[in-house]
Amino acid sequence: MTHRLDKPLTRPITLRSDPPRTLDTLLAAVEFLNAGSQPKTAEVDAALDLIIAAASSGEPTRIKAVTEILETIVRKRGEAIAMPSANRPR
Repeated sequence: MTHRLDKPLTRPITLRSDPPRTLDTLLAAVEFLNAGSQPKTAEVDAALDLIIAAASSGEPTRIKAVTEILETIVRKRGEAIAMPSANRPR
């Protein structure tokens, strides 16, 4: 399954860290959510399940949905660097 987790997210998500870290693949998203820097929640568990499903299917719509969910989680935690308005999804 690792080769499927190497699929890119719809768009990269840059994290507030020093140096800044970018989540750009499904695997990077799984590693970030499993890092343990924040307590695991039902939302994170559900996101991990959806990432695995997206990796298994490879469907662009699922990968897009997972990217949006991941962005929401990262923003709630205050860990995302704001995207320029030109790059925000519409």
